Amino acid sequence: MLVVDHEQEGWEEWRPGVRSRAWATATSGARQVRIAEQILEPGNHAPLHWHYFEENITILRGKGRFHVDGETRELGPGNTVIVPSMAVHGFVSIGDEDLHIVASMGWPVNEINYVDDPDAIYRAGEYGDSGRRRRLVPAAS
Repeated sequence: MLVVDHEQEGWEEWRPGVRSRAWATATSGARQVRIAEQILEPGNHAPLHWHYFEENITILRGKGRFHVDGETRELGPGNTVIVPSMAVHGFVSIGDEDLHIVASMGWPVNEINYVDDPDAIYRAGEYGDSGRRRRLVPAAS
């Protein structure tokens, strides 16, 4: 039996005001699904991006403005956003409290394709990288 103790998983601050930690990834033994938690301080965001797999984002606390393939909605606790595979999406924390979400993805490795950085692919949750986010294509010189 594989068990992940959430409190033992370290937080990654991948940009100021945005912290993430993964609970189920290829690194922890998952084979089909990735589950991760993210906290965004007010005003911080996840830039527009897409994945080859479906992503479901559940809001636990705070409020966010979510963009999915041209549609925008302001949502809060008790809502889950279902993002189809390859849909361009992103979100921003709005209001006075942190936006706290849990995301589940249809693949144990988070491969991220950012709209504003089309020549690079970012991956997180692989065996060899301790689960941390990394850029696969070097930045242009």
